[in-house]
Amino acid sequence: MIQKHQRLLWTLESLVTGRAIREVRDGDVPLAQQLLQYHAVQAHTQEEALAGWEPMGVIGLILPPTFSFLEMMWRICPALAVGCTVVALVPPASPTPLLLAQLAGELGSFPGILNVISGPASLGPVLASQPGVQKVAFCGAVEEGRVLRRTLAGKGTELGLALGTESLLLMMDTADVDSAVEGIVDAAWSDRSQGGLRLLIQESVWDETMRRLQARMGRLRSGRGLDGAVDMGARGTAACDLAQHYVHEAQSQGAQVFQAGSVPSDSPFYPPTLVSDLPPASPCAQAEVPWPLVVAFPFRTAKESLAMANGTPRGGSASVWSERLGQVLELAYGLQVGTVWINAHGLRDPAVPTGGCKESGSSWHGGPDGLYEYLRPSGTPARLPYLSENLNYDTFGLAVPSTLPAGPEIGPSPALPYGLFVGGHFQAPGTRSSRSIQDSDGNLHGYVAEGGAKDIRSAVEAAHQAAPGWVGQSPGARAALLWALAAALKRRELTLASRLERQGVELKAAKAEVELSVRRLRAWGARAQAQGHSLQVSGLRGPVLRLREPLGVLAIVCPDEWPLLAFVSLLAPALAHGNTVVLVPSRSCPLLALEVCQDMATLFPAGLVNVVTGDQDHLTRCLALHQDIQALWYFGSAQAQSPAKAPSAA
Repeated sequence: MIQKHQRLLWTLESLVTGRAIREVRDGDVPLAQQLLQYHAVQAHTQEEALAGWEPMGVIGLILPPTFSFLEMMWRICPALAVGCTVVALVPPASPTPLLLAQLAGELGSFPGILNVISGPASLGPVLASQPGVQKVAFCGAVEEGRVLRRTLAGKGTELGLALGTESLLLMMDTADVDSAVEGIVDAAWSDRSQGGLRLLIQESVWDETMRRLQARMGRLRSGRGLDGAVDMGARGTAACDLAQHYVHEAQSQGAQVFQAGSVPSDSPFYPPTLVSDLPPASPCAQAEVPWPLVVAFPFRTAKESLAMANGTPRGGSASVWSERLGQVLELAYGLQVGTVWINAHGLRDPAVPTGGCKESGSSWHGGPDGLYEYLRPSGTPARLPYLSENLNYDTFGLAVPSTLPAGPEIGPSPALPYGLFVGGHFQAPGTRSSRSIQDSDGNLHGYVAEGGAKDIRSAVEAAHQAAPGWVGQSPGARAALLWALAAALKRRELTLASRLERQGVELKAAKAEVELSVRRLRAWGARAQAQGHSLQVSGLRGPVLRLREPLGVLAIVCPDEWPLLAFVSLLAPALAHGNTVVLVPSRSCPLLALEVCQDMATLFPAGLVNVVTGDQDHLTRCLALHQDIQALWYFGSAQAQSPAKAPSAA
């Protein structure tokens, strides 16, 4: 259907967005057809390839005013291919999505699989809050994504974010200057890019590159999008105002601005703009670069270039330009972004996953990863919202309850109180207090430390110190440590089963839980050893290397149920994939996790695993508000869902 109506499609897209019709006709429409063909194949083979997974259901798609229809296709194709239905909210006066919905409706077999609502951005939270929507895929500005994150906290709806539009280009002195200049032009001013470009150039080729780039900018042609000879169209008044505001701010902070040609102040066109000499500490140096600006910075060494590239909160896409393969691979591996191209920029293929990290979001599209965005394990129960009218979420978990759990503490403690396991050893908590743990009969079972915000900070710091060494370990080394911990648990089988029995678990079930925990560690050890990077051949110019990288410091809040098995089942995959961990164990029975910590103290590097006990709601709030934690896995109380999720928008 798209091929049949492609002329109407590219004309509408150029008229509405102002982009050059040449880019839409020769780039977007053919890629949209490839997306449909690729996902049609995936839909035909998913019963075998995606066994054990099922579609989520209704997907809410929220698109920004600057979106292109291709960005919509990247998201609706995998959703429809796996069996989901889509409700898309698009800005007013956007006929292209309405045309796509009409074409889908003309297929006749499945009316309602693609629904398009044309309305203001204020409808986004309304769509996201609908009880029938299982997941929301949002594309847009970072601030809008934060608002949506807070809105959905505790409501049971999954959220996929693709935020910001800025990209990065890193040019070494070993690069082909002419090719790199064309790459800059293609990345920033080809009318395919939705945002600006942050450009890092090595000092030894700075002057030559800037001279050639300015000369090349002078040959770019701006004009109406329907003119097939222009390179850049007009993006509208809002885009021009945003670019002009950034230029004025940059000039006030000492930057030099070069613009290719001049346009009248009331013109809808904005000239290609190159900003340089911006002080690294200035606000504009950290702000997102808007279209059609290129902000250039010099650097001296490769190490300095990585520090500058990774020094921003965004991590979308980047390209590295160099003729030395070893150098370019090292730099690409060191960049904290989701997608890196080598000696090219912006190449896309339906079979190759692309995405971002940090503030650029965590959703992926393309390839198998794009399909899993809209799938869940078969049999997964629906996520129910939990928002209590009687609960003050502003103060929830703010402090430890004044009255700690109490019981008939008759006689002395059966064992010395456990401290917090931080940095590879047990230590006293910052509060210098502890709480009692009762068994199923209400008798005193032991004492654990009462951790607080200071202890969380110490644990996160220890985890960060251990992270570089653990990431550098080979998969085989990580597997060996998990197997060693499994052997240690096997030796403690009777002790651990006895602890579980005192918590009301039958002896047979207690032994089974210990045995399952041992098997789980062995299984994840085997998976860790089998880990590796994959080389994929696609339609792009050259192979694609897919790297599975750890998240970093991972916080885990364990459930009350299955205190040993849940602890091991959450800890093992985090370690197997190269993360360091700060963990809050079961609220009712934390002693089992602390027993395991005695073995981890001798087996694991210091700081790899840190266990903090105490009031679970308070510790969850401390973890959620900590800015140096890359992810939080929360399995605690239902009423703490919202306080645990909302701070992630900060």
